[in-house]
Amino acid sequence: MKSLHHVLLIDDDPFCRTLYTSKLKELGSDIRILSSENGYAALLALSERTPDLIILDLRMPKFDGVAFLDVIKSKPEYESLPVLVISSAPGDFARIRSTYKNIFMFAKPVRAELFERAIRWGLRLAEPAKAEDAPLEPRHSRIDLAHITLYIGPDRTIQHAVAEEFYKLAADRISSLDRLAASDDLRGVLDFCHAMEGGAETIGAHEVLGTLESLRTAARAGDVQAVRGHAQDFGEALRCFCVDLAREFSLDAD
Repeated sequence: MKSLHHVLLIDDDPFCRTLYTSKLKELGSDIRILSSENGYAALLALSERTPDLIILDLRMPKFDGVAFLDVIKSKPEYESLPVLVISSAPGDFARIRSTYKNIFMFAKPVRAELFERAIRWGLRLAEPAKAEDAPLEPRHSRIDLAHITLYIGPDRTIQHAVAEEFYKLAADRISSLDRLAASDDLRGVLDFCHAMEGGAETIGAHEVLGTLESLRTAARAGDVQAVRGHAQDFGEALRCFCVDLAREFSLDAD
């Protein structure tokens, strides 16, 4: 009988949680996953069970990943606990790397092969046999299957699950940005760009990423009219991308 491996996943972004959970499940049925949306909830989960591995985002509301690390790595019982830090805010990487043991860090979006290698490192799993790559033939112009395979992996089931989560979140993302732009909340727009960028990069939404960069530039310049215009561009780019995403992965039929 296989021994179970327990992983604590800490990230406030549901897209990232879906992505990491799917990849973990691909590695084996003997991996048990517990998810938390912020560091405080993760501390409560940690008090119930010590996992074999933690996957941690740094930027989260209420109690972020840096504060979480400061708490747990100050305790001797967690000093050797392996933690994978996956973040789009790598500014704290140098301090974390020099301060704590058993930390493996990389920036979002993480490539599928590197993520799997890090999980295997953390859980001490054997490396699988190398499989031949299948040819990539996208059916729709906005879908970059080579990019998706690089960052999500070649498994079509996992690609479908991640695409579906991105697709489901799209309408709420558009509405959220519209509200921020209409209220001239430039700080909120910048935070939105930061939160959206990792998922858009992972799924290969290149036109969406372009609108996010324009939004960021306008928000930093304090140009509220430009922000409103770029928010409309973002909504249109995301809708068009999701139309092709739905067709490529038959999401409308689910």
